[in-house]
Amino acid sequence: MKYVIIGASAAGLATAQGIRSVDKKSEITILTREEYYPYSRPSISYWLKGVVNEKDMLLRKPSFYKENNINVVTLCDVTKIDTKKKVVKSGRKEYPYDKLCLATGSKPFVPPMENVSGKKNALTFLDLKAVKGVKKLANENTKAVVIGAGLIGMKAAEGLQKICKSVDVVELAPRVLPSILDEKSAKSVKSFLEQHGIKFHLENTVVKAVSKGNTITAVELKNGEVLDCDLLILAVGVRPETSLAEQAGLEVNRGIITDPETMQTSNPDIYAAGDCTVSVDMLDGSKKIIALWPNAVQQGTVAGVQMAGGELCTGGTYSVNAIDFFGLRICTCGLINAKGEQYTDRISQNGDKYKRLIFEGNRLVGFVLINSSENAGIYTNLVSSGKDITTLCTDIMDSPSLFMFDKEERTQKLTGGAEI
Repeated sequence: MKYVIIGASAAGLATAQGIRSVDKKSEITILTREEYYPYSRPSISYWLKGVVNEKDMLLRKPSFYKENNINVVTLCDVTKIDTKKKVVKSGRKEYPYDKLCLATGSKPFVPPMENVSGKKNALTFLDLKAVKGVKKLANENTKAVVIGAGLIGMKAAEGLQKICKSVDVVELAPRVLPSILDEKSAKSVKSFLEQHGIKFHLENTVVKAVSKGNTITAVELKNGEVLDCDLLILAVGVRPETSLAEQAGLEVNRGIITDPETMQTSNPDIYAAGDCTVSVDMLDGSKKIIALWPNAVQQGTVAGVQMAGGELCTGGTYSVNAIDFFGLRICTCGLINAKGEQYTDRISQNGDKYKRLIFEGNRLVGFVLINSSENAGIYTNLVSSGKDITTLCTDIMDSPSLFMFDKEERTQKLTGGAEI
C-alpha cells in the first residue's frame, strides 16, 4: 500500500500518525511546498517575539520520520492529481498512491486594495516563511499597520508591538476578535490591548496605499485617514486551499466536502482533513469551515486510520479556542454568536475577569472566558456531552468543580450507593 499526504501541518502529520497506528509498514509520503518539516504554526508569533526558537517549533524531531518510515518531501509544489493513474504530480516528478489525503490547509485572503499587490513590504502572517520576511523588515523605527483584528491579525500585532515603533490595526467589523468574542467582552479586550500600545481603527479598511517605488510608505483608510506605514500585514482572513481538489473533480463547496465521520471525499481513494474541509458543527448542525488546530488533528487522525482500513470516526466537531495576548488569557468554545430565541446567556464580570455562558434550553452550547480559564475543561465537557444542566448540583456560574457529576451520580459517589 502506498499512502500520499499533501500538506505537512497539523492535519498532514496527524494523518501520517493515524495511518501508522494501523499500518506499521507501508510507505507514507508527505509532500509540502514549504522548506520545513511539520512545525507549529500557532508558534510563529512567539518566534517573532523571540520567545521560542525555530528548532522548538518542530512538531516531531527529524528522527521520528526515519523511525516511522515517513518520507517528507519539502519544497514540493504539487501541480496535479491524476485520479485515473492514481499519481500526484509535482513538475516532472510523480508520486503514485493507493490512498491519498489532502491536508492543503488555508491560503490568505487579500481583499482588493489599490496599489498594494506586489509591494515588498506588504506581507501575510500565515506561515514561517512569511513571518521571517516580516522579521527582516521590522525594527524599532518601523510603523506597522495590520489589516485584520482576528486571531491571526492580533497575534501579528502582539508580536510586532515588541519590535516596532507603532502598531495600528484596521478592522472592518465593529469589534476586535469578532469570530470569538461578543460585544461586551470585545470592549474590555480592546481596552487591554490599547494599554499595551496597539491602536485600533474599527469599522474601517484600507482602500489604497501610497508608495515610493516598490515600497509602501502610507495607507489610506475608508474614512479618509492616512497612516504612515513601513510594514503592512495582510491578515484579513483565510480561505480553504481547494484548487487541487477542484482540479481532481472532487466535490467542493467553499471547502472540500467529506463524509463527516470518515473524512472520505467524493472519490473513495481520496480523503481530506483540516482547514481545507467543510465541517459539520455538532452543536447546531451547520456546515462551516472550522480552521482550528484541534479540529485539524482530529480529522487528520481519523483520515489516516480510515485510509489504513481502521474504523475510527470523528465523533463530532465544534469550535474551541485558547489564546493569550500580553498575558490576558481568552478561552472560547461553541456557539459564541448564536442567534435565535432558543438561545440565552448569563454573564458575570469582576475586574479583569469575564465569564459568559450560552445556553440552548437546558444545554450549555458555548462560553467566553477571559482570565477565568481554570474551569474551561469542565465547561468544554458540558458542551461536548450535551448534558442537561438542570441535573447539576450547584449553580453553573459559581462552582463548576462540583458539577462533574449530576445529583444522582454525586450521591452514589459520596455514599457508595447508600441512601442518605
